[in-house]
Amino acid sequence: MALMLTALTPTVPALAQTVNYDVATTSVMRINLPVSQAVTVTVSNAIGKAVSADAAIADAQLITNKSLYLIGKSFGTTTVNLFSDVGEPIGLLAVEVGADTADMTSAIRSAVPNSNVRVGTVNGRVRLSGTVTDEGSMQKILQIVDQYGSPGVINTITLAGGQQVNLEVRILEAQRDAGRQLGIQWGGTVGGVSAGIGGGPNNPAGGAASFSSFATSVLAGLTGVSLTATINALEAKSLVRTLAEPNLTTLSGVKASFLAGGQVPIRVSDGQGGATIQYRDFGVRLVFTPIVLDGDRIQIHLTPEVSSIGAMTAAGDPVFNTRTLDATVELRDGQSFSVAGLLQASSNTSQNQLPWIGDVPILGALFRSSNYQKNDTELVVIVTPRLVQPATPGQLLATPLDGTAPANDAEFFLLGQMEVTPKMIQNFEAGAGVIGPFGYMIDLSLGETN
Repeated sequence: MALMLTALTPTVPALAQTVNYDVATTSVMRINLPVSQAVTVTVSNAIGKAVSADAAIADAQLITNKSLYLIGKSFGTTTVNLFSDVGEPIGLLAVEVGADTADMTSAIRSAVPNSNVRVGTVNGRVRLSGTVTDEGSMQKILQIVDQYGSPGVINTITLAGGQQVNLEVRILEAQRDAGRQLGIQWGGTVGGVSAGIGGGPNNPAGGAASFSSFATSVLAGLTGVSLTATINALEAKSLVRTLAEPNLTTLSGVKASFLAGGQVPIRVSDGQGGATIQYRDFGVRLVFTPIVLDGDRIQIHLTPEVSSIGAMTAAGDPVFNTRTLDATVELRDGQSFSVAGLLQASSNTSQNQLPWIGDVPILGALFRSSNYQKNDTELVVIVTPRLVQPATPGQLLATPLDGTAPANDAEFFLLGQMEVTPKMIQNFEAGAGVIGPFGYMIDLSLGETN
């Protein structure tokens, strides 16, 4: 155990469990004492009594007339007054009881060897100062300090340099829809009255009402009957891909977000019978928080979301289809990970038929209408984090327009080029890529003259 002692004049560190107090040279002896530990103080003059201002923080017990036993009981600061046999003050101990800073420093150096952290105490509280290389090291140090039970921590640690993380993300959503429909639509006229049954574009559901009307018309008169039958067969397929490639850069430990989409107004009740308008984001959203760890490791909390307007309510409000992922992963600089298999499948099958007749084998197919609808949606997210550094002063950053130049009149009107690159200009000058006659050829020969 190491105890740090400070007088009003020089600072005297004590490396043992015994502190020597010379009242002739030092008026106030300052002692930093870990909680639940003790130290023996030997005094140059005879002591008759030792009184602690707050015995709950530090207690003093006389051993001999020139030594006392000082015990740290709880976090805080107090004083111990020393008196002679006749009650005259002969000395003062300023005691600060805190955490075991020596053991704490050893634990921090063992857990985070690359850190430069100094541990001290202020009024019984732990004070941390120095520098660390990343946010992860700071969190680890705070966890170690928390195990010592200090009532508070004064954290003045600074990051040696804010590391920046660039996140390359590819978000892919594939939607596959397939629908099939097969049925026969019956129609006709009876005595000038039209009726129809079965499924089809004009009457997709059919139903008993149409059949009863049709049967009533047929029974009303057997003359003037004209029947028609239409076979409805449909198969529809569609594939939709939603692809976004956000590229974001942020500091370690700082959240960054991205949204490619838009906003739609939604009516929300104000609680007084009225409604207010709020705007809801939709599209492709990405929220992530990177934390740079030792060894170029990057911990990422990632929350991508893909949303779209799927339908509308009867009141005219939109209904959203939302796919959300919440994951925390750890990668090294340049490594990639993908989250796939987020598959959602739904199918709907319906069949409309005439009662009894539709159940007849083979013949019943003429009086049935069948529909089948299948929806498959899969979301895939691919993420690649990279540690980046800003450009040095004077270094020019490349832009997409650096490699092109506006075309002149000849290049625009004759060659149809809106922009040209240095390589294209070099090819024009050297004639590269041009084989055989090029452009308009005008024959000016007027024939032979005698």
